[in-house]
Amino acid sequence: MTERTKHIPKMEGRTHLPRLDTEKCVACVLCQYLCPDLAITRGEEKENPIEIDYNICRGCGVCAFICPKEAIKMIVEE
Repeated sequence: MTERTKHIPKMEGRTHLPRLDTEKCVACVLCQYLCPDLAITRGEEKENPIEIDYNICRGCGVCAFICPKEAIKMIVEE
């Protein structure tokens, strides 16, 4: 478990986590509209254009697949 993922709760059956690159994200919110778990919301701060709720996210990868700027990458959950 890395320092970045230490605070993320482990969900049974989930193998990957979405990781947002805030430099690439243009806040088009396609990921929010297409997330089947409703785990993505629009961020309150400019530094975090979207927020991912890891208590809800199942790690399906739809957000990473649909992102036109490739701002979301799926990483292996440790």
